[in-house]
Amino acid sequence: MNQQEANRRMEEEIQYFPWFVQNYFRKKSGDQYSSITLYEYAKEYRRFLIWLIQEGFSSAEKLSEITLEEFAALWPEDLEFYKAHLVKAPKILKESTKKRLEESEQALPLRQNVTVQRGVTALRSLFSYLNEAIDRKTGKPYLEHNMMGKVANVKDNKTMAERGAAIEKKLFLDDEALDFLDFVEHRYIETLESRQAITAFKKNQVRDLAIIGLFLGTGMRLAELVNMNVQDLDLTAGEARVYRKGGKWDMVVISSIAIEYLTDYLNQRQQLYQPDKNESALFLTRYRGKAKRIAGGAVEAMVGKYSEAFKIKISPHKLRHSVATQLYSKTNSLVQVAEQLGQSGTSATTVYTHIAGKKKRDAMNDLWT
Repeated sequence: MNQQEANRRMEEEIQYFPWFVQNYFRKKSGDQYSSITLYEYAKEYRRFLIWLIQEGFSSAEKLSEITLEEFAALWPEDLEFYKAHLVKAPKILKESTKKRLEESEQALPLRQNVTVQRGVTALRSLFSYLNEAIDRKTGKPYLEHNMMGKVANVKDNKTMAERGAAIEKKLFLDDEALDFLDFVEHRYIETLESRQAITAFKKNQVRDLAIIGLFLGTGMRLAELVNMNVQDLDLTAGEARVYRKGGKWDMVVISSIAIEYLTDYLNQRQQLYQPDKNESALFLTRYRGKAKRIAGGAVEAMVGKYSEAFKIKISPHKLRHSVATQLYSKTNSLVQVAEQLGQSGTSATTVYTHIAGKKKRDAMNDLWT
């Protein structure tokens, strides 16, 4: 999903929200928060608002009728009650999957702790805003106290070793990353049987190699990649300009592994997809006879298709994990990994640590060697 589509969906969600929650989204949009993040938060707020009515914390009949006074009346134990509700609630499934499990009398799977934590994080952001934003009528904050600040995070029920072992099985490390690119470039075609499949593969092969190369050459997020424009690439400098999660622009080093694939794609982009002169999207697809920005779902499906034929079906996020793991094994520096991946940091000491550009570039160029 690109930023424009996420923004459209977010606007659809928040039109039914109370005015003070809508104000939160106006403020965060003005602060250039990622529309994808805000859309995910909107879904979390919808669940919370529905719960407030269902559990009697609000007398409203519609979400938009929930009052600020009802928010102010919530205590930390009420919010802990909601967190417990999220922990015990079944995982959101497709109706067909849910029906199949119910018919076979199998228990519906619970949400993962990381999913529950996302809901806690979203609410913490909302309550923090309401505690800091000033009401024009009263000159005081919307909420006098931030009760959500007293709610603890969700504990991860897996050890680091257990999580690491599970993730490692789905990573492409060392020579395997290079072999994956070689597989897509030279051997994947041998797995195809129909002429139609071969034609479709050849049409998009150059683009697909550039996408996979950019994932493995930077560790960027899916949303960051699909939202890139042509002018965001500087292959001479070996850098890419990306719009990070949290609404910040960043310059990221591109490993030499990706440069050749990106150069080939840029040289053929116009011929392959014939975009209008005003189409600035870096990665394109053709839909109904017109070139348009490729969607995140299409990129996920493409990575899954190739990786499943190669070894094991993985997501773009696992390619990001692969880069992080490989970079750490090369540098032994969590700070350098955090900088490359655009994460806020590893600890408070990060702010005192500066990594020279040459060191970062050398590490990325040596990443897969």
